[in-house]
Amino acid sequence: MLYSIKVRTSLNEKHISGAERIVSKYKIPEVVRKLLERQQHKEFDFSNIKIEKLSQKPIILKKSLKIETFEFKDFKGAINFALDLISKQTNISLEIAKNHIELLYKGASPDGNNMRGAMIVNEKGQRLEKDKFRGVRTVLVDFIDRDKITEKLIKKGYTERTVDALALATKNLNFDGFIAEFCISDDEDYTTGYLAIDGKYIRLKPLKPYGLDKGGRVYFVKSDINIDELYNYLENIPILIEDVDG
Repeated sequence: MLYSIKVRTSLNEKHISGAERIVSKYKIPEVVRKLLERQQHKEFDFSNIKIEKLSQKPIILKKSLKIETFEFKDFKGAINFALDLISKQTNISLEIAKNHIELLYKGASPDGNNMRGAMIVNEKGQRLEKDKFRGVRTVLVDFIDRDKITEKLIKKGYTERTVDALALATKNLNFDGFIAEFCISDDEDYTTGYLAIDGKYIRLKPLKPYGLDKGGRVYFVKSDINIDELYNYLENIPILIEDVDG
């Protein structure tokens, strides 16, 4: 039997970090300890750990998205590169992509802060998230042998952040009607971001200026997507991934 472990940490009621694993029962103590160690360098006043037995058997994906990395002189060059890919490879116009991606750098929530989850934007430029403060969260996803995948990616020069984001983006793009994901961290000192599109997880360095505490995700989707089915898939359907692509 498998269990979901979720850790959410905040400071002054502001979300500052989160992590999730899907593990067997005997690995729960070890994984909880590792997740708590990861947040030791952060200043926080509240941390919540939630452990739940999965209510259904996970969907198994053979491989993750394929990883590519591009480096730029500055974040504006990286943004333009991402916008060019989106406008050329999808039916989303350059204007629609640009307008919504720019919101992440300002604070996409109606109050000008970071959203707790992701924006959902269709090909017409309509925002579909049910709560524009919360957005939508992609949860219940992990690699089957996370330790092996982490070791493999670190040997290639990636980090544990890459493991987390790669799993999440792989789940997202597996849903029919999900076109692309654009992401920047809200950590002030982490400037690498990514675009997930057309079977690829494209790391862009840097994708934001150093010191900016804004960030988040935009999920670009087909205009005819069923929003209730999308929410159910992202929030309730467990996904496990066997290996990385390449």
